[in-house]
Amino acid sequence: MAKVTLKNLTKKFDDVVAVNNMNSIIEDQQFVVLVGPSGCGKTTTLRMIAGLEEVTGGEIYIGDRLVNDVPPKDRDIAMVFQNYALYPHMDVYNNMAFGLKLRKTPKMEIEKRVREAARILKIEDLLKRKPKQLSGGQRQRVALGRAIVRDPKVFLMDEPLSNLDAKLRVEMRTEIAKLHLRLNATIVYVTHDQTEAMTMADKMIIMKDGLVQQTGGAQEVYDHPDNMFVAGFIGSPAMNFLDVTVTDRLTLKNKQFDLDTPDNIKKIIKSNDLIGKEVVLGIRPEDLEDSEFISSAGEHNTITANVEVTEPMGAEIYVYVDIDGVLMTARVTPKSKLDSGHVAKLHVDVDMIHLFDKKTEKAYI
Repeated sequence: MAKVTLKNLTKKFDDVVAVNNMNSIIEDQQFVVLVGPSGCGKTTTLRMIAGLEEVTGGEIYIGDRLVNDVPPKDRDIAMVFQNYALYPHMDVYNNMAFGLKLRKTPKMEIEKRVREAARILKIEDLLKRKPKQLSGGQRQRVALGRAIVRDPKVFLMDEPLSNLDAKLRVEMRTEIAKLHLRLNATIVYVTHDQTEAMTMADKMIIMKDGLVQQTGGAQEVYDHPDNMFVAGFIGSPAMNFLDVTVTDRLTLKNKQFDLDTPDNIKKIIKSNDLIGKEVVLGIRPEDLEDSEFISSAGEHNTITANVEVTEPMGAEIYVYVDIDGVLMTARVTPKSKLDSGHVAKLHVDVDMIHLFDKKTEKAYI
């Protein structure tokens, strides 16, 4: 395996900058997920690493080797696509063996590698079937097997689970994570699904409009987003945002509520001289609870709002409330009796709030 280094990587399509001066190091044996909305540049980045897109500027290293001008077949990478890209006229065995045959690998070695990959992926009984006889999940396992047999330095995966149904996506997420641990592989994985990114990544690279917004571990990014885009993109349901004014008693005040500020927020207010200024308050849905189930709540740190809609989810209820014209989401206990048309009193866990600059949208630290 090998590390991948991206230095000032840039890709332009005429006047459109798809990837803008990207710098990142993907360590040996690391599982890195490029995540972001459609059009953010993540797939273009992956295709440049693979050699399928020409680099406009910057450098790509696989190990210590500069590969900008190296053909894809000589980069020692294996790619897994979202559409599987299997040969319909070949059985599973020959689909998996095809790349090795092109490299004139000895037959005994091909047999050994294909059988071992099939064993790892639990598809030994499928080796004689054609792709049309397989389910979506089985086809994706074959595509993974074809990549595994090559024993590449780097695996590149472009939204490999997007064509699967929800239940199968969860199963295949687990399989790919287990595969990474078993192979000690370097994997670069592209997805627009933040749940996939959160559950699978050693490190996430969050992108928007060709720019890297934040890099870090899943929990680190979730707990300490660098800006409002990351805060709103990572986490489901998304973080709530409200405009508030910082008052002289170090509280955050809105027309409809008044929140105390814990010590960590007081430090941020003082160090950034925020008293009297408008800021954006960020509250994750899980940090809003039905105050009826908070024994010490009373009216303290409580938001009162009209309930628009509720969505029972079994283990929790999503409650959508209107606060000063802004629709916000709370994740409350399934014991809650809140329903459409009710007036909700939601307790805010002020220790978990975030503050952002209104103009730059960057998090205050």
